[in-house]
Amino acid sequence: MVTAVAPAAPDAPRATPGRSRLAEIEWRSTAWHLLCGFAFSISFSIFVSQLMLVLTAAAAAIDWQQRGRPRPETPLDVPIGCFALSGLLAAFLGLDPMDSLWGLRSYLQVIIIYLVFAYVDSFERARDLVRWFLAGAAITSFYTVLGTLAPALFPRLFLGHMTQSGQLLFAIGFSLPMLLGGTLEGRWPRIALLLYFLALVCNLKRGVWLGAVVTVATVGLFTGRRLVLIVGLVIVLTVTAVPQVRSRITNSTRDLLLPGNRYDIWVAAIDVVRRFPMGVGRKNGEILRDYPNIPRRHKHAHNNLLQITLENGYVGLVMFSWWMLAYAARVWRALRRLPSASPLFPLAVAVFSTFVGFHVAGLVEYNFGDSEVLEIFFVTMGLGLCVDQTARRAE
Repeated sequence: MVTAVAPAAPDAPRATPGRSRLAEIEWRSTAWHLLCGFAFSISFSIFVSQLMLVLTAAAAAIDWQQRGRPRPETPLDVPIGCFALSGLLAAFLGLDPMDSLWGLRSYLQVIIIYLVFAYVDSFERARDLVRWFLAGAAITSFYTVLGTLAPALFPRLFLGHMTQSGQLLFAIGFSLPMLLGGTLEGRWPRIALLLYFLALVCNLKRGVWLGAVVTVATVGLFTGRRLVLIVGLVIVLTVTAVPQVRSRITNSTRDLLLPGNRYDIWVAAIDVVRRFPMGVGRKNGEILRDYPNIPRRHKHAHNNLLQITLENGYVGLVMFSWWMLAYAARVWRALRRLPSASPLFPLAVAVFSTFVGFHVAGLVEYNFGDSEVLEIFFVTMGLGLCVDQTARRAE
């Protein structure tokens, strides 16, 4: 039975002249606990989560220095680096180099992948990190449900509807296979799963609904077709019983073609790509506002691949696709290697299913540009690399 997730960094800290071994172990422990705090805070506030991420990175940097500065390395270093270079290239060739260079700072969150890969060195840590995220998502979901029932008493406090929905896709995608596989036990994870579903319904975001359905269907492919049938029944009952949900779904085609909605935005974005094949640069999506019928507040293409191409050009699209496909291939191979009885198998199902659902939702939303959603996406990607590493070593 496979019970450990192999870390990217050495298991034990190496002694450094002038520093005690105890101090090194404390910093490693501090970084791990801050990482858990970061996972918990993702569902609450971008300010709090970014603060926790900075503190985690600082503790990890001290730990890294005390361990002799080992080279931080993951199997995705080359495609990640090439995607970053495509962003720099587009910044200098695009509309506003200074704005683009400043906008690229949001991609620094990729450090989350390295932090997870370095500090999730056992199955227990992988499960605990997921639990912290699920706990935060359960609290904010409960508040969202209360706010829907009594908006005057519970005004919107945490994340916006779209951002929270994007995170709930991951909450559902993690909790469902881990509950079915026995990785999560007890009454509270089941109650939390119900809260995730209710909050997702309350937020009325169709793109994430589509991604969540695909996520659950992907889980069902690995855990049994009965789950797919149950989910289908739940969807039918929800659409039948909730008029707001039924209205949102039946009006999807009409809304798509409304002036200034997604169809017009996609047409405008395709024209921008035609005019700027090397990209307009990060955070220069405001160029879409130059087109008729595009809302003045709008600045992205409502599609991941289209927005990446608009900002980073065709080179960026190729690099981004390489990065995503390289990761998907690794997690897929890990799923094929791990026996279904392994405690890591439900986690592998979760990271693969949420990855698929994230990109399906990204067909109609730019969720790769939503920092709070990107945080849990990178956590998921780090966990997927850990699972892949363990599956390889178990062969």
